[in-house]
Amino acid sequence: MRSQVRGMAAFLRRLQAMDVANRGMLFAAVLLFCVVPFVIVLQSLAGRSAVTKMTERFGLTQDAAKAAGHVFTSPSSTSSTFTGLSWVFLILGGIAAAAVLQELYERAFDAEGRGIKDKPRQILWLGAAVAAAALSGWAQPWLRDVGGPALAGVASLAGSTAFWWFSMWLLLAGRLTWRQLFPSALATGICWLGMEIVFRLTMSNMITSNYQKYGPIGLAFALMAFLLAIGLVIILGAIVGVAWRERHAPTAQ
Repeated sequence: MRSQVRGMAAFLRRLQAMDVANRGMLFAAVLLFCVVPFVIVLQSLAGRSAVTKMTERFGLTQDAAKAAGHVFTSPSSTSSTFTGLSWVFLILGGIAAAAVLQELYERAFDAEGRGIKDKPRQILWLGAAVAAAALSGWAQPWLRDVGGPALAGVASLAGSTAFWWFSMWLLLAGRLTWRQLFPSALATGICWLGMEIVFRLTMSNMITSNYQKYGPIGLAFALMAFLLAIGLVIILGAIVGVAWRERHAPTAQ
């Protein structure tokens, strides 16, 4: 019992040291202004609208999809307005998101940053994130058709665990072993699956109610809630894994 109390106290201290609320808000803001535009443009170049992607991901109702359609432009309109300079800013925004994520992991795992030396890893992570998102977008609808929500959930848990495991190892430059990082990766995967279930059940109602109250800006409120949840999942997953590893570490004789 005493060890459990000490473990909980250590976990709470880490949460306080990470300043979870503020860092989660900061990461959500970075995702909104840097990553979301990047994803929308990539979807438009693939000939798919952001509304279609949201409908597949969250199982939006017809009313929610219609409300989202009033906000997002068509794929052809989005891609036609982009120039080479726009792409530069989009890619720099994606790298900035990778840098913020790296800083979160360095803080959670008590690792020192390496400055400019980390840039290649951030660029590599951005490419891996794009590839993982594309694979998930293709596989999830097929898995739901073949095996229903259960199979899609199992695949989501395995895929998110693997992706965040790789992300931690890559952005921390191998300073922790795969085995040391696995508890945090698994905790993040479990939290990620829980987040997806919650938003799949609530996003439609959130979009329609916010749209009726606030108009198009209401969709930004719903999207911001999801992005904030992503930040909290990443931070909590890392801290839970670190706390578990420290509690189960062999004691010195």
